[in-house]
Amino acid sequence: MAIRYFMAEESVRNGQQQDCCLIVEVHTPDWIDDQLSWLAAEATIEAEFGRRLTLYPANKDEAHQLVQEESEATHGCLKLGSGDPLYWHLLPIV
Repeated sequence: MAIRYFMAEESVRNGQQQDCCLIVEVHTPDWIDDQLSWLAAEATIEAEFGRRLTLYPANKDEAHQLVQEESEATHGCLKLGSGDPLYWHLLPIV
């Protein structure tokens, strides 16, 4: 299983109307390439947030550390079209 991280190019507002950084964590089989994961993640995020967000690859260690350290983050889980999990994290921008 491969875990890939992506970040949104622009901020997203959370339920408290705070600007947040969106980090997306995609779990897919190893044979799925980065490009396919990226396109599937963008389509799934668009369906959830109601607008097209441009995602770009993020450093795995950095993204994982940010998600683990941010206690005020909002989290959610979605399914890609393939049924693989996509976890999203909204981290308030200070």
